[in-house]
Amino acid sequence: MNISIFLFEFKHFIRNKAKLFSYIFFMLLCIYSIYNGFEIMHKQINTISNINEKQDIECNIVLDWLEQKKGPVDKPWVNIEDPYWLIRSTPSFIVKNPSPLFPLGIGQAEQFGFYKEITRWSSTFDSDMAEEISNYERLINGNIDFSFLIIFLLPILLIILTYNIHGLEKDLNFNKLITIQNKKLSSWIINRLIFYVLIVLLSINGMILSVGLITSSFAYFKSMLTLILISNLYVIVFSFVFYLIIKNASSSSSVAFKMISFWLFFCVIIPGSVHQYVSIKYPANYMTEFLDVNREQTYEVFKLDDIELYDFLVEIHPEIVETKKSQQDTLDSQLVRRCISTIINQMNIAAENEIEMQNEDKNYLIKSTYFFNPISYVQNLWNSCTATDYYSYGMYRLDIQESIISRNKLIVLELWNESEVDKEIYSRYLKILNN
Repeated sequence: MNISIFLFEFKHFIRNKAKLFSYIFFMLLCIYSIYNGFEIMHKQINTISNINEKQDIECNIVLDWLEQKKGPVDKPWVNIEDPYWLIRSTPSFIVKNPSPLFPLGIGQAEQFGFYKEITRWSSTFDSDMAEEISNYERLINGNIDFSFLIIFLLPILLIILTYNIHGLEKDLNFNKLITIQNKKLSSWIINRLIFYVLIVLLSINGMILSVGLITSSFAYFKSMLTLILISNLYVIVFSFVFYLIIKNASSSSSVAFKMISFWLFFCVIIPGSVHQYVSIKYPANYMTEFLDVNREQTYEVFKLDDIELYDFLVEIHPEIVETKKSQQDTLDSQLVRRCISTIINQMNIAAENEIEMQNEDKNYLIKSTYFFNPISYVQNLWNSCTATDYYSYGMYRLDIQESIISRNKLIVLELWNESEVDKEIYSRYLKILNN
């Protein structure tokens, strides 16, 4: 590094209003995007806190009913000592808590639900589980994502800061004087380029570390370091390409044109083309399998007789064969009908798995393009570090499904075992329902 070159470039940077204002404007955008991320994160945290409080209040109400051995006044038919009604009256929610690094990458957070009330009829593809939307559309809607700024707009800032390095000298026809004063022209270009790279890296790294300090995300320290590594390598790769362009270009306008073309090709054309191809090969999934289950097949289940329904229940929960009710000579029709939700849920799982497999095929196709579509790889890797990518919400959907299965299984086994409900048993219910 040449200090004199650095000092010269610093003076040039301060005096050049276009470069200085572009840098300040970009950094203000980054600060705003982080602030916006904190706002969304705090809204989610407050909502989850309110949900937990509401759940505790409702559970205490149910506990009061159990102590008084009397159900809700407005529903006199509800026997609160019956496991069926007690479990149905007990609320349970599955939530996805935002990671401490959430402000650095909103990802798909605004398009997927982050809490879900679980009932025996719930599924992972209910209407309150929103569909995925891309960052490009989010920017149009007004919410700027920090990761979007780094991945898609930071290269433009680098272009503004570096396009006239060496090119300006050629425009003014004193590039030969620069060659005489600096025997190693490449070293002179690199030093000037490094000045702007260091400014950008120090600014971005400082923002990432600041978010880590504010949120005390020590548990996510590895992810935070990964984000720093991703952003640094990303800037360095673009800077290296820009260096080659600067070194071989004939003028500043030629440098700017080639830099913009490179950015346009890798950040817009390739990702857009891949997205279009994937959309054609795997059109938008309107969840026809799931809708079929909830419409036609559900009605068909209700038409089945008790024996057929019982056979389905035994297939799903073999444990009921050993229960008290199964040992009786005749089937309890009301009991069998109360367990239909378990059968419907099992059918929903098959449909949901089909949808997830289709989504996974789509994801695999996108992954296969990473070798010529690195921008999408960087974006998905970034969202993975902030726990806002597709797979993070896939785990959340899996938690929802496990909760639905647990609730339905609890209802079935408690009913078929003719369990008698008391406060101790209810405490066990709560552990299972809110696990």
